[in-house]
Amino acid sequence: MKRLFSVIVTAALLGGCQTAANGPRLAAESPPLRGIGYSTISIQPGRTPAQKQLMAIRASRLAAMRDLAERIHGLQVEGNTAIGEGQVFSDNIRGSVAGVVRNARVVSITPIRNTLYETILEVDPAEVNAMRAGHRPLWQ
Repeated sequence: MKRLFSVIVTAALLGGCQTAANGPRLAAESPPLRGIGYSTISIQPGRTPAQKQLMAIRASRLAAMRDLAERIHGLQVEGNTAIGEGQVFSDNIRGSVAGVVRNARVVSITPIRNTLYETILEVDPAEVNAMRAGHRPLWQ
C-alpha cells in the first residue's frame, strides 16, 4: 500500500512539472509575439557618423532579439541581500536569458530624434511554440 501511494504521489508531482521552455503554447490565431530594442547613436564605436549609425541599428536589433528571447524562454532572476544589525548592506539583482530566436521578422527600424534607434521584431505563434518545445534554458 505504501508503495502504491508513493508511485501515485511521484506521478502526480512529475506530471505537474512545467518549465519555461515548455511554457504555455500560443494559439495559432494569436497575434505575432513582438520584441522591441533601443540603442543610442552617440555611444557607438566608429570613425564616422555613418558607422556609428549602423552600429546603433545593429545594437537595437540585438536588444530586440533579447527582448524576444525573454518573452519566449523566460528570464532567470537571482537576488542577494545582505543585512546586518537591521541595516541593508547590499542588495543585488541579476537577470539572465538564454534561448534561440528563429525566423524573427523586422517590422520596423526607426530613428528617434536623431539620437537613438528603435527596432521592432516579430515572430509567428507557431515559431514561438516550436522554439519553446525545442529549447531547455541553461539554468535548468
